[in-house]
Amino acid sequence: MVLSLSSPQQQIYDRVFSESLNLNYHTYDYLPASDAQLPFVFIGEQFDQDTANKSTVTGNVQQTIHVYGSKRQRKEVSTMINNLKFTMRKIRKTDNFNVIVRGLDNQMLIDNSTPSTLWHGIVEVEFKFN
Repeated sequence: MVLSLSSPQQQIYDRVFSESLNLNYHTYDYLPASDAQLPFVFIGEQFDQDTANKSTVTGNVQQTIHVYGSKRQRKEVSTMINNLKFTMRKIRKTDNFNVIVRGLDNQMLIDNSTPSTLWHGIVEVEFKFN
């Protein structure tokens, strides 16, 4: 019999995505088209390390969260980053795993990759799960 349980990594991703939506942010699991409403959140890259034993899986997940806003929305992007960090620190459980935040970093960058200059906030969260 095969279990249909989502991986701990997917459960963490889903929880992060859900928490961003709960903050009423436009949230995507992909980079939306250039006409998307700014500011928005893109739940992006994830790096996983896990260890399995006879009865359980434990490990770490590094989740990257991107926040994009127009060049005039720096304060809004900064506030969104702060709210996301605060919310990530409060995550203690997914559907089937206990979770703690082991580390949390962020940065703000100017993004000139589009015709309009954007603020690009990056939040990197390291979760430990068991």
